[in-house]
Amino acid sequence: MSSHDHGPRLGALVRLVAQRLSEKYAAWLEASGFEHVQPAHAAVFQPLWDKPEGARLTTLARTSRITKQSMSALVDQLETHGYVERLPDPEDARASLVRLTPRGRTLARAARSFAREVEAELAERVGARRIEDLRTTLLMLRQSWLDEEKEK
Repeated sequence: MSSHDHGPRLGALVRLVAQRLSEKYAAWLEASGFEHVQPAHAAVFQPLWDKPEGARLTTLARTSRITKQSMSALVDQLETHGYVERLPDPEDARASLVRLTPRGRTLARAARSFAREVEAELAERVGARRIEDLRTTLLMLRQSWLDEEKEK
């Protein structure tokens, strides 16, 4: 039996670390002053950060791996509190785009700043090079799965 047969496997380790990061994010959100925003709303903010022009609800749901109904509920909550807006889709009059408002972009910038602080804390624990290697590896895995999905 190799030493790799003891302890949690990769998937469990990623989940355990992600849980701790989520706990830190939830605590930051609670203290941040951004009222009505919950950790689940990251499913909206994360994909919209890279799409300032907005994205369709179905695209957001697919990207975040949740149902269209769940995404719609999250977007409704954020729209009510001024973090996102719905606009007509210029490519399809029947559809709309969800886009971050200035208030939403302010929150997203603050969340990214918090994420950089957490990454710096992690780098202090295990070394900056290891954190950068981990980030690069995770990006490569994500991209390979995205490429695989496109081929289907």
